[in-house]
Amino acid sequence: MESVTIFKALTAPYAIIFHIAIFFALNEFRYSRKRAAFLTILLNIPILLVTVSIYILLGSESGGQFALLFYIIPQTVVYLVISRYRDGRFFSTYFFTSGINIFIIQISNLIDYYSPCDNNIVMFLIRVVLYPVALFFIVKAMQKPHRRAMNSIHTGWNFFAYLSVLYTLLLLLVFNFPDTLHKRPYDIPALILIFILMLLTNFYYIQTLLRQQDYYHEKEINQFLELQMKMMQQKIDQTAQTEKSISIYRHDLRHMLNTLAGMLADHQNDAALVYIENNIGTIDSVKNQKWCKNPVLNAMFSAYFGSAGSHEIQIEAKLDLPELTDEDAMGLSFVFANAIENAIQAVIKLPPEKRIIRTRALKFPKLMFSVSNPYTGSILFDEAGIPTSKKSGHGIGIRSILAYCEKNNAVCDFKTKDGWFTIRVVKN
Repeated sequence: MESVTIFKALTAPYAIIFHIAIFFALNEFRYSRKRAAFLTILLNIPILLVTVSIYILLGSESGGQFALLFYIIPQTVVYLVISRYRDGRFFSTYFFTSGINIFIIQISNLIDYYSPCDNNIVMFLIRVVLYPVALFFIVKAMQKPHRRAMNSIHTGWNFFAYLSVLYTLLLLLVFNFPDTLHKRPYDIPALILIFILMLLTNFYYIQTLLRQQDYYHEKEINQFLELQMKMMQQKIDQTAQTEKSISIYRHDLRHMLNTLAGMLADHQNDAALVYIENNIGTIDSVKNQKWCKNPVLNAMFSAYFGSAGSHEIQIEAKLDLPELTDEDAMGLSFVFANAIENAIQAVIKLPPEKRIIRTRALKFPKLMFSVSNPYTGSILFDEAGIPTSKKSGHGIGIRSILAYCEKNNAVCDFKTKDGWFTIRVVKN
């Protein structure tokens, strides 16, 4: 039995701890990050103790093989229990981080073998350096896109999981077959190339998935915005026609009053009543509520508030908007339209007495507007505080609002309080 030096004994838990840290940085969990970290540490402590004990009792070679068995299987079960996803997303992440861990372990073993120092001190020092470097690289270069992909992309992960398993097996095979790598140093370049290829495959596969998703999301949003633009243009034309009708009616009003006065003077009361009833119908046909001065925004409010009214939704609107260019008004109209449409879809499920939408807009000290509505059930938010939904077709309006904010130097926040959901946008 090969003896285990103090430095080799120290590197075993050190490697396990950093493997856990690297996996934790990339994975998504069912709980908050704080609670997930607590559960990860708590559940891994007995696994760590058993692994290190076997490693020390049986020696570095045999103990390492058995420890691997007692380490990987229980840890996989632990992660499956606390992970948010239990499909290809989990397995691709787990085996990718395992591949990194295996490479660091074996490359440090290899360098230690060829070093003139005894007692595995070189192995220990290399791992002390490489693991923090690997964790830093993962956090800076891969954590954000990888976790974003896990949360927003639901297909394509099984193939990626197969690739991760394949790379991990390749690393194990190159290290150990047909003999340990230190006996065939000519295979070291192949080992390094496999590891680099694994990193590049992971990085570019995730980037490709994200680019593909962004393309289809942008296409979907553009189609949605085009539909909104057509609808608002129809409402603008309708409003313009209504205002033209009002202008014509105002012009004719003097003549109508003169006619009515003549009827009353001749005591033609019945004819006067018929005349009034006919013109009441004309007045009803041209009435139009003005929500704000800007014709684009007014048309949008008329269209969406009219849609809300058809569903017995009460509108509470206080709108104090500044003068806007046509371009600013059109962009702002999309934000309001998306927010109000989302609110309509939320309150339409409620009893009629609870169907309320509150819309506010202030122009001082900054342009600020909000849309609020009551809701039932629960609303899920991601780590950035943005509402999320797993239902197909949902979330397009939110993405459109966020795109407007990014383009126009605005800040958007979402909050829930006392059964009300509010979206607020502040333009700097």
